[in-house]
Amino acid sequence: MPPFPEPKPHMNYSLAKAKKEIDDWYKHRGVPKAKKGKLLLASWNVANLGDQKRSAKDLKLVAHVMKRFELIAVQEIKTNYKHFATVVEEMGPKFDWIMNDPAGNSERLGFIYRKDKVTPGRLFGEIAYPAKDFPKLNVVVPYRKGGKDRVEVYYQLRFTPFDRSPFVATFSAGEFHCTLASVHLYFGAFRNSTSQMERAKYARRVLEIYALGKWAKKRAKSKSTYDPNIILLGDMNVPHMEAGDSAFEALKASGLKPLKNHGKTGGSNLGGTKTYDQMAITPGAIQDRMLDFDVFDFDNGLFRTKWDELSQNLSNKKAVIKFNSYVRFHVSDHRPIWMQLDIT
Repeated sequence: MPPFPEPKPHMNYSLAKAKKEIDDWYKHRGVPKAKKGKLLLASWNVANLGDQKRSAKDLKLVAHVMKRFELIAVQEIKTNYKHFATVVEEMGPKFDWIMNDPAGNSERLGFIYRKDKVTPGRLFGEIAYPAKDFPKLNVVVPYRKGGKDRVEVYYQLRFTPFDRSPFVATFSAGEFHCTLASVHLYFGAFRNSTSQMERAKYARRVLEIYALGKWAKKRAKSKSTYDPNIILLGDMNVPHMEAGDSAFEALKASGLKPLKNHGKTGGSNLGGTKTYDQMAITPGAIQDRMLDFDVFDFDNGLFRTKWDELSQNLSNKKAVIKFNSYVRFHVSDHRPIWMQLDIT
C-alpha cells in the first residue's frame, strides 16, 4: 500500500512515556515476559517499513514493542530495508535478523530472533509451485446486488503464483524446533464487491490461501520434510474467522489449526474488526507445547494524551479515525499476534 501521510497537526510525543504505556499495556493484557524454558513467538505486519517517513523516535518505539518477543516474523519490509535493520539494532545486541528479496509491492519478509535463545536451522527458502502442480479450486465469492445476497462461483480456478512468495525458515529453541512460513498474501479487494473485477481479485486471494495450506499439508506428511512442525503466520488477509467465509474455509482446508488469537482483544487491525493476521499450526507437537496466544492491541494503550485531546473535541467516530491515523503513521495499522511455547 502507499505510505501513510503524516497526520496534521504534527504530534510530538514523549518516547519515554510511550514506552511506559506499551509496558503497562503488556501487563494489562497479560502478555508474558521472556522466561527460561519458554519461547515467545510473534508476527507483525509493520506498515510500509522503509517507505514510511518514520522518525528515529518512531523506530525506537517499534523496536520497544518487538523486544518483548524472542522470535518474530515481520511483514511489509520494503526494498529499502534500512529501517528494519535499524529497528533490530535498537532492540539490542542479543537480536539478529534475516530477510528475503523484494517481491510484489516491493516488499520483503523477515525474521528477528534472540541469538542467546533461538538458533536458525539449515532450511531457508520461498514457497514456489512448479506450473504442473498449480492447484485448482471452486471459489465462491459472496456479494450483494439489487438488495439481494448473491454468489459468484469461479469453477476450477487455477492458482496464480504468489504475488509475494511466503518466506520459509527453520529455527530451534531448547527442545523445540519448527518450520515457520511467514506470509503476506494477496489482498486484491474486499469481498461483497459490486464489481466483477474486484470479485475476481478476492477469488485470487482465496486461492493463495488454499495453495499455502496445501503446501503445508503436503510438507507435514512427507517423510523427506526437513522439519514437519509447521507454523503458518503473518498477514493472510483472512477478514473473518467464521464458517462460510471463503478465505477462512480455504485456510481450514489445509488441516492445520488456525488459532483464534482474536478471542480476548479483537482482530489484528486497528479497531479489532478484522482477523487479517493469523497463526495456523500442524496438529501434534506444536499444539502440545502451546501455552497461550493472543493479539496485542497496543493501540488501546498508546498515545493516551493524544486520545484524550481528540475525544474531548470530536465525536467518538471522528476521534477514532483521527487517532488511528496517528497510530498507523508512527507505528502500524496492524497489531502483533503472538504465542508462548514450552521449549523444555
